[in-house]
Amino acid sequence: MIALDGIWGDVNPEKMDRQTLVRVTQIRDFRQFSPDLVERLINRAEQEFGRHSPNKPTFELSPLEKRVHVYFQTHRSGQQSRLETNLVVMVRLRYFQWMKEYSSAASIRKAALMNDVIADIRYWQELYFDYLRFLEQPEPTLAELYADFQRMIEDFKADASPEEVIQIDSFAQSLSRILFAAEVQRTIRDLFVPPKWTP
Repeated sequence: MIALDGIWGDVNPEKMDRQTLVRVTQIRDFRQFSPDLVERLINRAEQEFGRHSPNKPTFELSPLEKRVHVYFQTHRSGQQSRLETNLVVMVRLRYFQWMKEYSSAASIRKAALMNDVIADIRYWQELYFDYLRFLEQPEPTLAELYADFQRMIEDFKADASPEEVIQIDSFAQSLSRILFAAEVQRTIRDLFVPPKWTP
């Protein structure tokens, strides 16, 4: 009952252990939480699983659990799971924070801020790729990643003010230039650089 109270009762991100944080994210509806509480959950998740965490996430599933994950990964419906919905809520709030900080930052600060944002995005992307590799599923193509990025940006515009929509698009353009230009350059380089020969 105590464990369930930690999941269904009052949410206190700072006092949650790792497993309770995961279960709350899987079960509760973050759309019902205040922005302040969602931000505290984001900060707790980054502390536990993020780029600077001393204990990076690992994927350990039983053969049955792995088959279940593979099934839902390969038979995705148009309806999001509660976990996916909560992740979108968290990503949207963090995106708006990055966007507003970047737009108001002095020019000398913008490059460092963008580097931190890109590093975080690439970290979470690589973690998702690790999950797919664990499930022995293919990684999304660059075109698929770009399409997902564009859909996410369009979703962020829901209920945004006209001024915020302009900021959303401007920040997205800055992000995409760095994220996807580098990937395209790497892909082209890999096409034209012959593999190393080993005897």
